[in-house]
Amino acid sequence: MYLVVRAFSGSVDFETDKGVDGFLKSFFGSDSAGIIVIALAATFGLYFVASFMYMDPWHMFTSFPAYLLIMSSYINILMVYAFSNWHDVSWGTKGSDKADALPSAQTTKEDGGKAAVIEEIDKPQADIDSQFEATVKRALTPFVEPKVDEKKSLEDSYKSFRTRLVASWIFSNALLAVLITSDSVNKLGFTSQATDRTANFFRALLWATAALSLIRFIGACWFLGKSGIMCCFARR
Repeated sequence: MYLVVRAFSGSVDFETDKGVDGFLKSFFGSDSAGIIVIALAATFGLYFVASFMYMDPWHMFTSFPAYLLIMSSYINILMVYAFSNWHDVSWGTKGSDKADALPSAQTTKEDGGKAAVIEEIDKPQADIDSQFEATVKRALTPFVEPKVDEKKSLEDSYKSFRTRLVASWIFSNALLAVLITSDSVNKLGFTSQATDRTANFFRALLWATAALSLIRFIGACWFLGKSGIMCCFARR
């Protein structure tokens, strides 16, 4: 939103009096706001078009504004969270692959069938004594420290890879921010100023965003067309 406001706050230098060639050169120029228009059309425009094509546009009016407001605050948090769970290759059940059987209770109804009464089965005294004896023996048994296997397991290797991945991703983003926004890196051989590098970075980012949105839109159109064709053949 900041880029949009900054791009259109001043005079828009689109040359409309020099024909199509002049207009395209001014529109796609390096200092023009045309890239902002392309990025907006490739994101918001294509999202709305795809939503109407699938006949389900209501979320664009109810959920999309809220998504835009909080997107900048949680996108990095979600990325870090996703990288932090890289070592978990399970289905997310955390070991609970099946439901445990719950204990059953026996109920009986009183005369007339008005109220249900839960019956507790009385255990024989011999069973109670044996369970108590087993508990006492377990409590008096000296504790034997389990042997720790110092060999690195497969899960440990997954966690180590996860840690290195998260650290490299965070530090690479910090290094990229320093290289783009700091004038001190000119000593490393960068000839352009920080303002020029920042502008070029955002220009490349907007072009990449537009290209990825276009690819997703093409995939959505292909899936919709394929589904429609298959539906027609299925009906016949």
